[in-house]
Amino acid sequence: MRENGTVLFSQARYEIQRILGEGGMGITCLAHEYSAAGLKRPVVLKFVKDSLLPQRLSQFLNEVQLSSLFNHPNLLPIYRLETEVLTLELAKTRSAKRRPHEHTVYYAVMQYIDGWNLRQIVERLRNLKILLHHDMTMFIVGRVARGLHYVHEYCDEAGMHLGLVHRDISPENILIDRFGRVKVSDFGIARAMNAPTQEGLPRAGNPLYCSPEQLEGSVLDRRSDIYNIGLLMYFLFTDTDRFRPESASSQPRRRTRQKMKRSPLDDLRNVDPVCAQMCDICLREDPAERYQTCEDMANDIDIYFKDRQRVPNNEQVEEILSDLFRPKPSFVSRRFIALTGSAILEQPDFRPDLISGAAEPIGNVPTVRLDEDE
Repeated sequence: MRENGTVLFSQARYEIQRILGEGGMGITCLAHEYSAAGLKRPVVLKFVKDSLLPQRLSQFLNEVQLSSLFNHPNLLPIYRLETEVLTLELAKTRSAKRRPHEHTVYYAVMQYIDGWNLRQIVERLRNLKILLHHDMTMFIVGRVARGLHYVHEYCDEAGMHLGLVHRDISPENILIDRFGRVKVSDFGIARAMNAPTQEGLPRAGNPLYCSPEQLEGSVLDRRSDIYNIGLLMYFLFTDTDRFRPESASSQPRRRTRQKMKRSPLDDLRNVDPVCAQMCDICLREDPAERYQTCEDMANDIDIYFKDRQRVPNNEQVEEILSDLFRPKPSFVSRRFIALTGSAILEQPDFRPDLISGAAEPIGNVPTVRLDEDE
């Protein structure tokens, strides 16, 4: 089913073009969706790995159920769930010959984002030895916060507040398309605060992007996602995953936990003090000392821009990214005047090789268990 040119039939016809990514939880493929009168559009098909395992399938169906209900400009939509019935041959035993078995494969049809995730954007910036302009960082983070606030406040059909927590906010899961639109993706491990714990279901998440309470296996609420937003801000401000050096140590969990007790302000001396303070608030060890809602944080970002009389927008992000991924970026545009007061997008004197622990970029970090033995 992964091969280029494979055609799947369901409510529509899907012709797979290529694999986009493969992680610990699933596989995503770019496909063409054909409907009536030969209409065609690009979509992403997401297949769950190990779908014979009930827990893995349940987790995948949970993501599809949630994402298909959401309706927010900063969340990646899932159009529908599809199935394909495959005939498998089970291995023969002493008492029986090989016998065919029908297995239903579930896959989600998702919006195709023609763009990049934050990890790809920062790695491109690193190659050019520059940092993303701080105002652009704040604009992107503000859009992420607005999308997550919608998730955190989501109610079911009966009006009951679900208390959803994403649990996997990381650079790989923040997408920006070529028009500068920011999308939060991957709700595969999102859970309601009051949902019963499923026996045998591991604590999951990205080891580089987890909150203190997530690392310890405590009950999570929206403030855990706010901590992860702080880690995103740190990543965009410094070109460094805050816990990457600790993850490579002999005792990653203990060393990460120790670093969580320290303020990030010493690492943010070159950042606007207001922006650095917001990042510090998100990264407080005690959840009660953080922003209590993503809306509070997004409102502070709006005040930051109002005080500086700047109004960043999707069009500025679009042009920055368009320039960034050219062979020779120039960062000269009339659209930058509203952002910086100059036709040139100013960049700090940035040396990524001088940042501790930032010598080599890392690849995609899959969602993994957090309760494995060290």
